[in-house]
Amino acid sequence: MEVPLNLKNTENARRAAPNMKCLADFLVEKEIGEGSFSTVYHGREKEGEKREIALKVCLKKLILKNKMVTYIHREKEALALLSREENAHPGVVTLFATFQDAESLYFVLSYAKYGDLVSLIQKQPDSKLKVGDARYYGANLLSALEHIHKLGIIHRDVKADNLLVKHDGRILLTDFGSSKFLKDYEKDTNSNEETQPTQRRRSFVGTAFFVTPELLTGSDMSPASDLWSFSVTLYFFLTGNFPFEDISEYLVFKRIQDVLYRFSDDFPDENARDLIEKMLVKEQKDRLTSDQMKHHKFFESMDFENLQEIEPPRIY
Repeated sequence: MEVPLNLKNTENARRAAPNMKCLADFLVEKEIGEGSFSTVYHGREKEGEKREIALKVCLKKLILKNKMVTYIHREKEALALLSREENAHPGVVTLFATFQDAESLYFVLSYAKYGDLVSLIQKQPDSKLKVGDARYYGANLLSALEHIHKLGIIHRDVKADNLLVKHDGRILLTDFGSSKFLKDYEKDTNSNEETQPTQRRRSFVGTAFFVTPELLTGSDMSPASDLWSFSVTLYFFLTGNFPFEDISEYLVFKRIQDVLYRFSDDFPDENARDLIEKMLVKEQKDRLTSDQMKHHKFFESMDFENLQEIEPPRIY
């Protein structure tokens, strides 16, 4: 897709304040992704470090039409917290700036050269990862999740589609549009968002395979909810399939509620199987914690204190 003229011709872009960014500060080069109310472009800064960036452009009219204002504010708040220097994590996307004009909101984010991990996995033999590669990506994802949980954030949309691969092969956890702060559950117990499960189900079209039992029953979510989705993601890494599959979304949800899944006879790793079995458990309190997962036999070869020193797989 061509870059829209308003993103190319930025001479008249207005700066809300002298120290704020605006479109005139960036050279927008090409479209790299699209969502229901946003489009993401590859660009670079015109001045300073001239670093490559991802520019997420959110159309205000679509945000209002889809009633996504709360989600946008929550995404901005979560990313702002995670992008503070003292909270930075190498496995979490960075928000460099936000600004707006009459039509759109703009998020200036980390750029990942190779796009989402799921697209790369689908190009591998049998559309799955080798056990060692799955272990590497799993460890890095687990590290990122443990980090955001310590800062009081639940991602709520953990999947390979939301892992981006940088130029050096390392991954970034992205898309915090569904995230929520743990503190919000304490003051938001009457919110329709969590107490009307059928309404929430409809909002998860396309990601039904990763939905948790607690979301389907309208219960509060917790860090354990992200770890359930982590385990579905690990299963996908190793098989190219999902543990909860059926011919309709309704039947997928039924399988999730009943925790009905199985491992094929040729499932590639017994330790991974044991870890997944300990995580795909209906009650959140009965799942392993992130610390217990790090000490599980599947990850015994991973040095979680020095993940950045480990050479990433070359799957691109």
